[in-house]
Amino acid sequence: MERPGSKLVVAAAAVLSSKPMLELPAARAVFDAIATRDEAIVAALIELVDIPSVAAAPARLEEAAAAVGRQAAAAGFAVELWPTAGAPVVFAEIPAPDGAPVLLFYGHYDVQPAEPLEAWRSPPFNATVRDGAVYGRGAGDNKGQLLAHIEAMRALRAAGGCPVGVKLLVEGEEEVGSPNLAAIVREKAGRLRCDVAITADGPFHADGRPMIVFGVRGLVYLEAVAEGAGRDLHSGSHGGWAPAPARTLIQALADLWDETGAVTVPGFYDDVRPATAAELELARRLPAPGPAGRGANRDAWVTLMFQPNLNISGIAAGYAGAGMQTIVPARATAKLDVRLAADQDPDRIYGLLRRRLAADGIEVRRIAAVPPSSTPVDNPFTAPVARALEAATGEPPWLQPRLGGTTPDFVFTRILAVPSLIVPYGPPDMHHHAPNERLALTALRRGVRSSAAICLALAESGTAR
Repeated sequence: MERPGSKLVVAAAAVLSSKPMLELPAARAVFDAIATRDEAIVAALIELVDIPSVAAAPARLEEAAAAVGRQAAAAGFAVELWPTAGAPVVFAEIPAPDGAPVLLFYGHYDVQPAEPLEAWRSPPFNATVRDGAVYGRGAGDNKGQLLAHIEAMRALRAAGGCPVGVKLLVEGEEEVGSPNLAAIVREKAGRLRCDVAITADGPFHADGRPMIVFGVRGLVYLEAVAEGAGRDLHSGSHGGWAPAPARTLIQALADLWDETGAVTVPGFYDDVRPATAAELELARRLPAPGPAGRGANRDAWVTLMFQPNLNISGIAAGYAGAGMQTIVPARATAKLDVRLAADQDPDRIYGLLRRRLAADGIEVRRIAAVPPSSTPVDNPFTAPVARALEAATGEPPWLQPRLGGTTPDFVFTRILAVPSLIVPYGPPDMHHHAPNERLALTALRRGVRSSAAICLALAESGTAR
């Protein structure tokens, strides 16, 4: 355990203490204002979900951006749509009172494809309210969560005004790796200047407690291809002497790991930043991830947060339908994803994998790359945000040093050079990226209260960089 003087562990102990935090004095009026708009908030989410803003099929992305902009303008933001090489970015701003901190909320209006459509109980882009939830693609990831920021500003205005500066940055390509976000953030860095960035994405903890996450693993996503003959060949006439790309690819992929599951690519682990004793202590405090009985334990947090992972996310070759087709496939492909630990460079890791697979005759193409990102837990915004979340939810938050997944968090920590906190508003059963995605109405209300309380807590603390 870290020595008693560690600021990080002291801060963690204070936040996770069983002693209740005082409710924010101004929060009650704001929470009451939120309650009066309950039906209108649900209607606003339905409007957004009904737009099929699939990042991989971008025909309706501009429509979704415009809808987010209209809702932000109605809540009191000054709104701009920034063009990029891909989908437009929504920028909205409420100016800061003199001396007040400036908070940037990030979200994304694009969604995953809805397939398989037959698995949905109701149409994915015709939002349905049932069983206390809004059902539809994007309800939880991320339209409901970004809507929480907009509706929080409306409630603050109704209760007397927003006490901090708020900027809203909403992109339309997060689900395809945010390929144009870094460029627009660099170009507009002056307009995006802030003291802290907050991302509401993903699920809060399965025990119902809110979470503050202080970083993400990075990502490299690539395609590996083995080519054989120019067409599929009869396996009886050609098997044994013709090129066999499926076998070539499978053997090359199998050689990427040893018998323990460790990656065998030379240099793969060289730049991994070891977790500190304080980070390991925070990981030890977290309840075990994953469903009980599936081998998950607290040690799994170390793997999920602090170690890289190489994964085969898909593989295809030849015939896999009913019955049989005796062929030597002409081509075999695989999709691989690498989750990057702190300090690993996506370009370097991609180069290592490309060279290793090329030695086995495999062609490799990079599809997406996102660097890892982290914020120190003992930054000055942890305490007020934690206090706000307890006021909004009735529970103190868990502190999680890293997210096992990937968001474009690096644009805030590396380009804007500000602390960045991930505060998920979605429930763990929201089925994001899966059929029957939903956002519980209780989680939606709780998210709106959380965004409003964060603004109040930052104003009360006077925290600014």
